[in-house]
Amino acid sequence: VDMRPTDMARLSHFGDHGVMLLMSDSTNAERDGFTPSERTIGEAFQELFGQCPGRIIISTFASNIYRIQQALNTAARYKRKVAVIGRSMVNNLTIAQELGYIQMPGDIVIKVQDINKEPDEKLVILSSGSQGEPLSALTRIAAQEHPQVKLKSGDTVILSATPIPGNEELVSRTINNCYKHGARVFYSARNRVHASGHASREELKLMLNLVRPRFFMPVHGEFRHLALHSEIAQDVGITKDRVIVTDDGNTVELGDGVPHFGNKVPAGYVFVDGLGVGDVGSVVLRDRRVLSQDGIFIVIVTVDKDTGQVVSGPDLISRGFVHQQTSDALIVVEV
Repeated sequence: VDMRPTDMARLSHFGDHGVMLLMSDSTNAERDGFTPSERTIGEAFQELFGQCPGRIIISTFASNIYRIQQALNTAARYKRKVAVIGRSMVNNLTIAQELGYIQMPGDIVIKVQDINKEPDEKLVILSSGSQGEPLSALTRIAAQEHPQVKLKSGDTVILSATPIPGNEELVSRTINNCYKHGARVFYSARNRVHASGHASREELKLMLNLVRPRFFMPVHGEFRHLALHSEIAQDVGITKDRVIVTDDGNTVELGDGVPHFGNKVPAGYVFVDGLGVGDVGSVVLRDRRVLSQDGIFIVIVTVDKDTGQVVSGPDLISRGFVHQQTSDALIVVEV
């Protein structure tokens, strides 16, 4: 897209001078062949815009600047205005423009508040929320909960992303909601609207052959991806004892040219609770899990501290135990 292809000669130059360790992305280690170029998505946008008479809503990763650039370029060719929705999308677009990473075609961008001033056939909405995040712009649009954008018959939604593992249900719900409100949806499972940003198997082999590292550590992916990537490395000639497959939290030391596993470091989930980050302890989390499964039952009794006599009560309160009416009946029976 930016006419700056990967400098293979430079990578080979590093290999000629010796590379101690290569750590390489493993996300697409299951995928054969080569990953299609990002430019193919611009061609797909061009084709889809030509067959969509109404509003077009495009959602992609807010960090995918080249994808956003291609959406803007295609909108400009079809003389459509673009409204940008979603905080992350607005922020990334603003920063990319300030740093010169994205070129804005003329006065193409309009305010969200002005979208109803444009005819449907002249409007593109660029939205965050391609992963079905609960409070994201596209999710709210699909559920008819967005204050400015309401889906209607004739709209086209282009979901230019694939679900990250674990997000499949959220993305599926968003697609279903779009269809429920009369929109057509183009998404990666059925249409060529997304190109991965991760190298496929043949490109992983190429990287290994160019760099020729002494040691290799597959990174970024689920453990099966790391294991498959390690097999690729062995297929191109790196012996098994020089391939390091490890898990989060493990440390590897190569000081003497031989891999050693060092001390483990904390690498678990970081929980956010209100304004606090990482300050929710394991005991608190355990108690919350118990409460979520069993509910809570509270007995309140007022006792005279001098005589030990019950002054009032007992008052019994239950939450998450059984239905409130049933709970009241049980309490009466026990009392």
